[in-house]
Amino acid sequence: MEQEKSISALKLSTSHDEIDNVRTFVFETGGLNWVAGQSQGYILQHAGGTEKENQHWFTISSAPIEGTINISTRISNSVFKQALNALKPGDEIRAHSLGGDFVWEEADSAPVILVAAGIGVTPFRSILLQREALGKPLNATLLYFNRIGGVPFEKELQKLGREHSEFSLKIMVGEQVTSDKILELTPQANVETLYLSGPAPMVKSIGTELKERGVTIKEDRFPGYNADNY
Repeated sequence: MEQEKSISALKLSTSHDEIDNVRTFVFETGGLNWVAGQSQGYILQHAGGTEKENQHWFTISSAPIEGTINISTRISNSVFKQALNALKPGDEIRAHSLGGDFVWEEADSAPVILVAAGIGVTPFRSILLQREALGKPLNATLLYFNRIGGVPFEKELQKLGREHSEFSLKIMVGEQVTSDKILELTPQANVETLYLSGPAPMVKSIGTELKERGVTIKEDRFPGYNADNY
């Protein structure tokens, strides 16, 4: 019964394509409050035949200031993604276990490094837009690796770069994500906190390598993605 009480029903307001096969689903908050960069679990009860098929974790791509809970994801052939893509405005998804510490504390003005692979950029959209709305400095370097052309949120991020001189955006298309490349592009990584977000196997391996080289890391791992589909 306690687990059931922690589950909220969120109603879909609208959805739209971002670019290529990336789509954003915009839900009412259902009264939930969250910190930019956090994630939660979602349930579509009849998506598939098993409990595992009916559940998925997403990092929220909207900033709290926007007043909606957005899921931005690549639409694959998984039964969950197909069921999500079939939702119509007014349909509901169930959400649980909101939380996570992949956050940039609002009072912290120390410069940071943000590294995203593909759809792993979603927490950084939330974080950066929230800080901008609150008048906080965006003193960050964002390294954005995307395996193909068509970069989600590219225009929004470029706009932040034009309007905030303290924010640096570097987009690499078709380039392999490696610890050597990250350190080449951000030699200050040994004195700044580095946020690493992307496919779980990549984050695990590169995160381990960076830690071994003395880099302070925060990690956000996206299940279901690998080097071929991020």
